[in-house]
Amino acid sequence: MERAHGFTLIELAVAIFIITLLLGGILVPLSMQVERKQISDTQKTLDEIKEALAGFAIANGYLPCPDINNDGLEDVSLSGPTNGKCSSSSGSIAAGNLPWQTLGVANADVWGNRFRYVINERYAWRSPATPVTLSGGGTGVRVCTAASSCAGSALTSSAVAAILSLGKNGYGATSSITGTTNPNPASADEIENTDNNRDVVSRTITAPGTPAGEFDDIVTWLPSYVLFNRMVAAGKLP
Repeated sequence: MERAHGFTLIELAVAIFIITLLLGGILVPLSMQVERKQISDTQKTLDEIKEALAGFAIANGYLPCPDINNDGLEDVSLSGPTNGKCSSSSGSIAAGNLPWQTLGVANADVWGNRFRYVINERYAWRSPATPVTLSGGGTGVRVCTAASSCAGSALTSSAVAAILSLGKNGYGATSSITGTTNPNPASADEIENTDNNRDVVSRTITAPGTPAGEFDDIVTWLPSYVLFNRMVAAGKLP
């Protein structure tokens, strides 16, 4: 009678190795699909926020100011020489978190971090400050493909506002869970999106260690003439 043989240790090791390769081939594309879905969902949310900003301007005649104390409400100066202007004003740019409660939109991105909001503050003035007119005014938000090229060339230099998710790594964002600020970014392009000036970077996502540096921020912006057209059509501007 022949004796039945089981797997040898070598055969078992080879089988486990093959199964591991097969599982790896399934799981990696699955994680990539999840990440693409997160990015797509965030882009859709940013587009919804942009529409909410236009709707707010049509209803009120001005855009909301940024939220600077993490309560979801816009922060506006109510007295003194800055009465009717944004509390976060720096020159003619105001920056902070998106006032999600004021707008009635999502309070955070899919990674649990507050959206960032940079605005030409002139468009957020309200009485007794001079409300927005067709002549615009102030310094536009400038959107570039790299921090190093903002001064030379830009996708636009006259955006009314930019809305950003600071991406999966969340560097520099305010956590909606803890209310604290996440670690600061290391790459120049991500730093540009947290430094409260008029320049915002929007470009292809790149991993740490690549020549362009780590970048996973997701950005959209509201062009001035899109806002003007919407407000004129609604009878809010002559």
